[in-house]
Amino acid sequence: MACPFLITLGKVANFSVLYPTLGGITLDMRKRFTKVLSFNEIDQTITVQAGISGPDLEEALNEAPERFGAKRRYTCGHFPQSFEYSCVGGWVVTRGAGQNSTYYGCITDMVLYQRYATPVGDLKTSPYPREATGPNLNQLMMGSEGCYGVLTEVTLKAFRYMPQNRKRFSFIFKNWADARDAAREMMQCEAGNASVFRLSDPEETSLMLHLYNVDDTPLHGLLDIRGYKDMERCLFLGFTDGEKGFSRNVAKNIRKIAKRHGGMSLTSFVTRSWEKGRFTDPYLRDTMMDFGVVTDTLECTVNWSNMLAVHEQVREVCHRLPNTIVTTHMSHCYPQGANLYFIFITKMHDHEEFFRYHRTILDAIQKSGAALSHHHGIGKMFAPWLKGSLGENAYNIIKALKQHFDPTNMMNPGGTLGLDLPEEQVIALDQPLSDQ
Repeated sequence: MACPFLITLGKVANFSVLYPTLGGITLDMRKRFTKVLSFNEIDQTITVQAGISGPDLEEALNEAPERFGAKRRYTCGHFPQSFEYSCVGGWVVTRGAGQNSTYYGCITDMVLYQRYATPVGDLKTSPYPREATGPNLNQLMMGSEGCYGVLTEVTLKAFRYMPQNRKRFSFIFKNWADARDAAREMMQCEAGNASVFRLSDPEETSLMLHLYNVDDTPLHGLLDIRGYKDMERCLFLGFTDGEKGFSRNVAKNIRKIAKRHGGMSLTSFVTRSWEKGRFTDPYLRDTMMDFGVVTDTLECTVNWSNMLAVHEQVREVCHRLPNTIVTTHMSHCYPQGANLYFIFITKMHDHEEFFRYHRTILDAIQKSGAALSHHHGIGKMFAPWLKGSLGENAYNIIKALKQHFDPTNMMNPGGTLGLDLPEEQVIALDQPLSDQ
């Protein structure tokens, strides 16, 4: 989930760390940088200050006719799980992805222009949809997590708001292999993409069928009868967006491909149940911690060709901790691959034990050949692995940008992106975890 944009002269803060790690000050962009600066219906863009919240941005676009005299209503298309409390700046500086990214794209696909206040001066990127004038500065600045400067304003693409065209679906597959092959074909068939596209592995499927009350419906009785066995079956759900004919055609092709791979329709019931909790389920985390139950998430990017190996290797490490539930799903998909999103739930009281366990999972992700993060950003806990993940030559480019924009290391010192970590804390790709 994308974090709220709380730039510190220490780090980009997440929900639990809202202070500079090495002293200094915290800049909360949500206080005064919350304006819509302009709306351009001809270009279908909106320019906003970095502190505007997700709901305020979406409301402005939905109400475009009333606010801006527009001919139609629009949507931002970006709905991370933290949507209710996160803001545009946080989406951008962490390279975030929303739950509807398979159709609308991640934030990196939506940004046209950024403005930063940096220690060496103001920086404005190009506002054009495409150009070949050297490396793309928009892409270089996104994901910087406040290390180069303070993001102050952003121009985003806007999309036509047509919720009446949405087609919901859910299917159950007999096993992970069939479900994975179906998902890949859906992404590669070139018939258009769904908006929400979420496939759960057997362990998560078991949990979700209970959570969304499928056990209490006639659908549940059909599963065992038709050979969809508990802890083997996989749940796939989502919905389409876009123009009416397009949306209907995407849903039709998904249905055909699912059926070809042994998928059984569960109607739209499960998807509607998921939608009810799509933004509120994460709030259970703090309540669970009051009872000594810890849950956290780690996610990575894989290609279809190495998905099975990454899934097996990372889950094996997650399950080394006794009495631990480990669920996995893919929720951001592409023709060439997808993300794998791991969630662990366990009894734990000691924070050092948590950090040790967390490090073993990060290490397994890196060693499995997956990208270290798909959309959660890096931050302090991931920082030691970044150099090993990217490779020294590529990592030196990030360091060079830091040296250019912030030669005195004023912005976010303390480990974000690992740019000022002592060398002994940097974790090499082939380094045993016992040496860390």
